[in-house]
Amino acid sequence: MPFGRTGAARHACRLATITAVTLAALPAAGLAAQSARLDVALVPERLGQGTTIEFGFQIIAVGGGVPAPLRRIDLRYPAHIGIVTSGLGIASCTQQLLEEAGVPGCPSRSLMGYGTATGEAEIGGEILQEIGSTAVFMAPLAEGNINLEFYVNGESPLEDQLIFPGLLLPASAPYGGDLEISVPLLSTFPEGPDIALVKLRSTIGPLGVTYWQRIHDEFVPYQPSGIILPSRCPRGGFPFAVTFTFQGGTKTTSRVSVPCPRSPRPRRAIAGR
Repeated sequence: MPFGRTGAARHACRLATITAVTLAALPAAGLAAQSARLDVALVPERLGQGTTIEFGFQIIAVGGGVPAPLRRIDLRYPAHIGIVTSGLGIASCTQQLLEEAGVPGCPSRSLMGYGTATGEAEIGGEILQEIGSTAVFMAPLAEGNINLEFYVNGESPLEDQLIFPGLLLPASAPYGGDLEISVPLLSTFPEGPDIALVKLRSTIGPLGVTYWQRIHDEFVPYQPSGIILPSRCPRGGFPFAVTFTFQGGTKTTSRVSVPCPRSPRPRRAIAGR
């Protein structure tokens, strides 16, 4: 199910959006400066219960044109978010399996989320746009850390596949963890320009995800419980931040907080009941 079809569910949550503030470094010669915007939503947003994190970003070259190719994403998420206890990723998939068989080659219970991606490259004065679907899988643990594999299937016009790793690491307060994603370079053709990842929308959670388990020689579908939110909301909301590192070493950061959910109104007592 494409990411964009979750629009109805968005009305049940509160979407937080902010534009990146400033570049952390001056652009290298010949490379454009970039600005970025991070969007985050929790669906559903209920304290103490399972949820799906929906996140997305858009990168724009200041002054127009194509931004520098993205090389790394550091997505920091709030403390006390129960990814380990989410029921997600109880199986794993490897880069080799994805290279050989694509998404169908991975166990259903390794799927962590899905989405869409857009890349751009300038060729002959024209901007070529590559659009594809994405899927996120649990990968085997490495040195006790949770690993993910991001699979991008280009649909037009190049029809390329791209696999890049993600690693969950600790982060300093007010964040609880850092999803560190390494983005490899992908060229349009030999000696051609590299494609710049300019837009990504993805989920991590059970929304639209179906797992299968074997019960009495039959495979039965079910949905994992989801990423458990803490029972209390941090003051100021759930904080998220992303830092983008581009080819040439420039960086830009965007921060956002998802507001705390409203407390349910107490039910009025009815006389005679």
